[in-house]
Amino acid sequence: MVVQVVAPAPIYARPVVVVGGATGPSGGPTGATGVTGATGATGKAGTGMTGPTGLGATGPTGVTGPQGNTGFTGPASQGSTGPTGLVGSTGATGPLGTGPTGVAGPTGFTGPLGTGPTGMTGFGATGPAGVTGPSGGPTGPTGTVGPTGITGSTGPAQVAGLQFVIDGGGVAIGTGLKGYLSVDFNCTIQQVELLADQSGSIVVDIWKVPYATFNPPTRPVATDKITASAPPTISAAVKSQDATLTGWTTAIAAGDVLAFNVNSAATITRVTVALKVLRS
Repeated sequence: MVVQVVAPAPIYARPVVVVGGATGPSGGPTGATGVTGATGATGKAGTGMTGPTGLGATGPTGVTGPQGNTGFTGPASQGSTGPTGLVGSTGATGPLGTGPTGVAGPTGFTGPLGTGPTGMTGFGATGPAGVTGPSGGPTGPTGTVGPTGITGSTGPAQVAGLQFVIDGGGVAIGTGLKGYLSVDFNCTIQQVELLADQSGSIVVDIWKVPYATFNPPTRPVATDKITASAPPTISAAVKSQDATLTGWTTAIAAGDVLAFNVNSAATITRVTVALKVLRS
């Protein structure tokens, strides 16, 4: 089989010039617009012919025809623009018409202050003072003082108690100074009594100083004791009592301070020192 390629015939495009009519004048002072040139026609590109489809193997692609020429663009018309009209002049401003200011009227007179006259004070006459009546009669003589009544008999002296508790806090009481007790009245010691919480032994000494000289640890001390050689004592018992008070200084003045010192102790964990005194 023989395939023959036939080249397409060339196609030539010629430009077409379209001429429009002239534009009429516009109303007003603006100049006429110039004539617009016609647009040139666009040339057509020639397409090559497609060869026939072969039987069996595909034949070669046909040759592409040449591109047509582009049409010429007509020249633009250059119409001249008319002149701009004149602007009218501004009118003159009229005069400002201000009327004259009126004259202010005179100020009126102030009326007189009308205060009425003060009334006259009356002069009432004061009546004469009344006559003072006569005083009472003369004072009688002072009566004699009656005799002093018989003095009643003196009542019995008042007995009081002074207590001081020494507590070992659950263990046997140790030796040494345990505390102080202030006495607020004059009295005389008549008896001393010891009451323990359990059977045991203890010796308690008592010291005394006036309030003015109380100054621990300087005063009171052992030399201020009032129990001589017979301090309150429990021996293997739970209590003791002494009304003899051999060698004791039993007088106590108001304000005196008593100190309680344990000389020795065994087993007893709490004891009360009770003094029976007679107030004076």
